[in-house]
Amino acid sequence: MSQTVTKKMGFTGVLTGQDVRVRRDLRDLSFLYFSVLSAFVLVCVALVFLWSRMTVVNTGYEISKANTARAALIDRNKRLRLEFMKLKSPERVEKIASKELGLVHPTGEQIVNIR
Repeated sequence: MSQTVTKKMGFTGVLTGQDVRVRRDLRDLSFLYFSVLSAFVLVCVALVFLWSRMTVVNTGYEISKANTARAALIDRNKRLRLEFMKLKSPERVEKIASKELGLVHPTGEQIVNIR
């Protein structure tokens, strides 16, 4: 590279062994555009990462709430089944029929056999 610089600028012998850097043209904004684009891409990647983490955390909370609600519903279902079994027991039905409704077992004369 040093030979091309010396030939273009007209220096002979003085800069032959040195690596000379040419100054960047300040009107060339490609470096600025590249920097802004790179920063924008990095910010977008960071935002997508944060969004995905927030989604995972919120989904975890929703799963926890659903599991709590499920456990409560299972417990309520067990209590309702127990209450149902108590309410339909034959002893309870017979007790209500005899005391509250005044029903009695039929005598032999009240039973009619139909063929």
